[in-house]
Amino acid sequence: MAALTPLEHAPLPEHLSAPPETAPPAPSAPPRPRRRGLLGALLALTGLAGTAGALTPLLRTTGAPPSPAPGPRAAETYRGRELAYGPDWATIDGRALHLMPRAGGGFVSAVDHFTPYPSPRAAARAAVDELGGARLSTPAHGA
Repeated sequence: MAALTPLEHAPLPEHLSAPPETAPPAPSAPPRPRRRGLLGALLALTGLAGTAGALTPLLRTTGAPPSPAPGPRAAETYRGRELAYGPDWATIDGRALHLMPRAGGGFVSAVDHFTPYPSPRAAARAAVDELGGARLSTPAHGA
């Protein structure tokens, strides 16, 4: 027999070179989920649950709105907008303006986090100036 080069091969015996008989495919088990797929599904469910939890208070409707915040109350009209304010709260057209007290005194508002204001009245007026004709996005007192 002659020497074969690496790309040549000897002929196969006839019983190996014949095409295999077609046998019915064996039933296979259903594919098992993979770890990455399970983690992806878990992440999606976690995000959905977090979103639902965050939106529930906003979408929940109650009968009567809660009473206004305690403390002295003052009201005025500024540039056509109705302002109401107390020692640590303010509303614009009946919608709550979120105020955050500063350690050194005064307040910053949700409309402008970077400018301190000496009082809720000053913060509400500045918010009206900044908003122009736009409305605040949250209703007053969670109503």
